[in-house]
Amino acid sequence: MYIDAHTHLDFYGEQVEKALREIKVHKIITIANSMDLESYKKNNEYAKDCAYVIPAFGIHPWKAGSLKGELSELVPWIEESKMIGEIGLDTVWAEDPENYERQQAVYYFLLEQSMKRKKVITIHTKGAEEEIYESLKAYDCSRVIIHWYSGSLETFKKLILLGCYFTISVDYGVSALTEQLLPLIPMERLLTETDGPTALEWVTGEYGYPSEVIRIVERLAAAKHCTVAEIKQIIWCNFCQLMEESGIGLTIE
Repeated sequence: MYIDAHTHLDFYGEQVEKALREIKVHKIITIANSMDLESYKKNNEYAKDCAYVIPAFGIHPWKAGSLKGELSELVPWIEESKMIGEIGLDTVWAEDPENYERQQAVYYFLLEQSMKRKKVITIHTKGAEEEIYESLKAYDCSRVIIHWYSGSLETFKKLILLGCYFTISVDYGVSALTEQLLPLIPMERLLTETDGPTALEWVTGEYGYPSEVIRIVERLAAAKHCTVAEIKQIIWCNFCQLMEESGIGLTIE
């Protein structure tokens, strides 16, 4: 099977049925990350229609400022969700930088509560890579997917030593930084992602569907001088290992 370790199915809107069909046809295990509670509920609905979809509850840093109520109200959703994502910090693309303290409050709460429950977590690190590293180091956390890393090589290497997993996304072959990072990622920590329809659109102008993960695997196979089947198997085994570390069984045929 293919692995899309980070996407946003709710971004597809009216095209979501086409996206779900592609996921089924190509057998793509898909981690449907959430921006907020509303998108998590949508992801749960998609999962009812498609066994390959695993919904992940999270509050994206862009949404932290608009989060209402007490943070303790999020605990039932953390407990319910098999995985947590997308959470993190952002000093670059956040709509309101003045909300950074709120981002921190939400992130550290979700991180702590997720760690207590041994959840796999997907983390957004844009501009806050070193702070994210320090937070993960403090919690001795390795059940983490670092999504689309774009920070310094120094911090990247420290995250590798923590045992984090890393995704290669739709920018491989376009981004010089991503091409520089790939050889540094241990093969047993490598995953693939599409990041929904708008990520590829941002990179190349083309609307991205789930099958884009197949092209990513093909590019990785060429870069690693091995077959597509070999890379596909490596990524599948990595994902299974991550799930086993968190006690999540995979029963999809």
